[in-house]
Amino acid sequence: MNTSEKQLTSLTQDTPQTHSDSVSTIPSNLYPPKFQENSEKRKVRENPSLGKPKRSLVNQLLITVLPSVLLPLIVASGFAVNFTDRQGKEKAVEGILQTLTVTNEATQNWIDDVFALGSIIDTNPFVLDAIFSGETKAKLENLDQTPFKQIEQKYNQKRLLEPEKVAQLNNYLQALVKSEKLEDILITEKHGYNVAYSSITPYFVQSAKPWWHFGKNKKVVEGQLDEFSKTITFEFLKSINEKELGGFLGITRIRTSTETLNEQVFRYLASELSGSVVVQIISSRSGKAISQFTPGKFESLPQIVGGEALLTAVNSFFNSLVHSPDKLESNIGELKNSKGIDNANLIKTDGQEPILSLEIADRIFYLAKIPGTELMISSSLEKSEINEAGRNLTNTLIFITILLAIISTVVVTSLAKDLAKPLTSLTAKARQVAKGNLDVKVELDGVGTLETYTLADSFNNLVQEVNKLIGEQKSIAQERKEEKQKLEREIDQLLDEVEGALEGDLTVKASLDSMEISTVADLINAIIDNLRDIAVQVKQSTAQVGSSLTENQLSIQTLTQQAIKEAQATNTTLESVQEMSKSIEIVAENANQAATLADEAFKETQEGTKVMDDTVDSIVSLRTTVGETAKKIKRLGESSQKISQVVSLIDEIALKTNLLAINASVEASRAGEQGQGFTVVAEQVGALAEQSASATKEISQIVADIQLETQEVTQAMEVGTAQVVDSTRLVEATKKRLETVLERSQRINDLMKSISQTTVTQTDTSALVTELMQQITRYSEERLKSSQEVSESMVNTAQVAQELQSAVEQFKVE
Repeated sequence: MNTSEKQLTSLTQDTPQTHSDSVSTIPSNLYPPKFQENSEKRKVRENPSLGKPKRSLVNQLLITVLPSVLLPLIVASGFAVNFTDRQGKEKAVEGILQTLTVTNEATQNWIDDVFALGSIIDTNPFVLDAIFSGETKAKLENLDQTPFKQIEQKYNQKRLLEPEKVAQLNNYLQALVKSEKLEDILITEKHGYNVAYSSITPYFVQSAKPWWHFGKNKKVVEGQLDEFSKTITFEFLKSINEKELGGFLGITRIRTSTETLNEQVFRYLASELSGSVVVQIISSRSGKAISQFTPGKFESLPQIVGGEALLTAVNSFFNSLVHSPDKLESNIGELKNSKGIDNANLIKTDGQEPILSLEIADRIFYLAKIPGTELMISSSLEKSEINEAGRNLTNTLIFITILLAIISTVVVTSLAKDLAKPLTSLTAKARQVAKGNLDVKVELDGVGTLETYTLADSFNNLVQEVNKLIGEQKSIAQERKEEKQKLEREIDQLLDEVEGALEGDLTVKASLDSMEISTVADLINAIIDNLRDIAVQVKQSTAQVGSSLTENQLSIQTLTQQAIKEAQATNTTLESVQEMSKSIEIVAENANQAATLADEAFKETQEGTKVMDDTVDSIVSLRTTVGETAKKIKRLGESSQKISQVVSLIDEIALKTNLLAINASVEASRAGEQGQGFTVVAEQVGALAEQSASATKEISQIVADIQLETQEVTQAMEVGTAQVVDSTRLVEATKKRLETVLERSQRINDLMKSISQTTVTQTDTSALVTELMQQITRYSEERLKSSQEVSESMVNTAQVAQELQSAVEQFKVE
């Protein structure tokens, strides 16, 4: 088979069949691998999301479900952590406030117990008998009229009114002191004389002591520091009153140390103390810590925790509560500015004394006053412990939250895997089918939901349908193969019949026996007939072309020579136009420069006009100023005239004063020694009159000089005013001339701009003419070139016509 037959066979094999309805059902695995690869690339190009890596179903479920589970848990945990931390801190603060309350109650109970003991003593019949008996003795001995010193000397031994009668009572008091762990007990009658005691006192008369006057009202008084025992005593003072027996009878004093207070308070407080809690009882009077309670122990007179800053707060708070309760809040506000004290705030409680909270260094303090005393309670705790109280609960809650998050993650992951397992199995089977394995079948083995079972059944049915379609496609492909072989045989026969046309025989014919290629054979016969007709026409045309070329060759040569002359003339014209354009450009440039200079001159003229306007305004202002100055100088002259009149009056007064002084001196000399003093005064008055006259002359001279100079200045100002008027008139005239110059300069500037614009227009026109001439030159050159090419083409055409005629002679047309 020759080359033409092979090409025709290749075209026939590549021609698609008409079974379009079955081609679309062929599975992708039946296409060639390269076709499948191109198809996949096309899908990715049409849908870019297909080319991106996809997440697995398990990961997608975890990404979707886990945040919806963990986020509420984290948010709730955050609120819970914040609430727990706040609750822990509040609980720690409540613990400190509880220590204040317990200490206050314990101290108050201790005070009430001591006063209750005093009430028992006061109502004892032996005590009342001793008081009445002692008071009777004091009246009999007129002790209230006797000096204290004599009384002290008289009762210096026992320091009791009736020591023999109260021996049993003293023993009773001693027993009470021992059993109640007191320091001593003292009973006085209403004048302050000792009636009974548990131990001898330094003085017999107590009314001279400050504490005795406090005792008329129920009161606790802080005593002195015992340096030996390192304790402070408290004096409980209570008056003995019996309305039926005359009212005030005397005073009972019970003294006790801080040891009993510490023991009782510690019993109440021990269970409330923990960590870094420190409770202190501080005396506002002495500024010392009387007691200090810490977890597991207590001590007396310790160093104050909080130092000077706490003492400042104690004193300020106590004074505000006692002396100025209405200014309590303002005083606390001032306390915030004290050194070492931070965040001082007042806490008001219902029915109780106010509490002061403050921060000193690394501790938080709470202060409260013990009612009826000069004592303050301080309870403090380290800030870190308060923060730690909330942090411990917070850490526990965070641990629980993390544990719940882990459990939730494990549960959600397990559920996601269970849900994704059937789909994962189905995906694996689908990949096998995509690779061409159509024998697979999905089996879920009891795992999955109703939807996954439905999807698996649908997938299995799809694979069965695909297998069925593939079988049908195979039978169709076999039928196409047989039809193709039959068609190839008929094409070979057709090629044999028309093979003579390749050698120039255009008289051959293809047979029309085969139904399949009858149309092709008919088409080939028509093509050969057309080729035969074309060959005949080409023979005739080549003969005519040869004769026409011979006739037109001379005319074409003449046309070429004329085109050459036209191109030369056009070039000469173009050179002249270019020279004219250059001249116009130079003129345009000079016109632009002239317009620029005219514009600058116009601007300078405008500036000169503005300066002249300013000069006119300045001269007018100067004229006004000169006028005002002249008026003021005139007034100055009038004022100097008035001064001259006053000076004349003063001169006259001085003359009369001098005469009066002379007369007074004469009268004084007549009076003799009695008038000597008046003579001295008259002389001094005369001297003063002479000085006044001398000063008046000087003032007159100065005023005369001022008047003379004022007249000269007035004349000079009048001359200056006239000159200013002349200058104003001249400047106005100059201004009008400048306005005329400005108007003409404006006209020149407009004319120069018009000339410049016209010149620019001429330049543009010249450039346009030059460009047109250049185009004409190019057209002439192109026509010349075209003429030359036409001439050459005519020669070539003649040669081609001869060759074509020789080639056509080879065809057989008859």
